[in-house]
Amino acid sequence: MSTRKKVGLTKSEIIRSSHEISFIFENGRFLRGRFFDLIWVTESRRQVAFAVSKRIRTAVARNRIKRRLREAYRLEKSGFQEKLRLILIGHEKVLQAPFDELRREMQKMATKTKGKAI
Repeated sequence: MSTRKKVGLTKSEIIRSSHEISFIFENGRFLRGRFFDLIWVTESRRQVAFAVSKRIRTAVARNRIKRRLREAYRLEKSGFQEKLRLILIGHEKVLQAPFDELRREMQKMATKTKGKAI
C-alpha cells in the first residue's frame, strides 16, 4: 500500500452553478497568463471552474484544453490558498504546451494570488 497522499479533485471542489460563475466574473480579480487566464475571489472554501472560449471551434479541442487544465490544477492545487474560488480560462496554446510548462504556469499563478485577497 502506498504511503503517498492521494491528490484528487472531488465533485464538491468544482463550481457548477452559473450564478456562482457569474459572481466570480463580476467581482473577481484577473490574471492573464501564457496558456490560461485566472479569475478569483476569496470565499469560504477552495473551488474551481474550467472554461474555454467558443472561438476554439471544435468541442474536441475545447474538452482537451479543459482536461489538461484540470489535471495541471489537480496536481498543483496545494499551491493555491484554501479559501479561493477560481475560474481557469484556457487558451488554444494549452494544446501545444508541454505539460511541465503548464504546471509551472499553474504554480506561478498560485503564488501571484497569495496575499491578494478581495
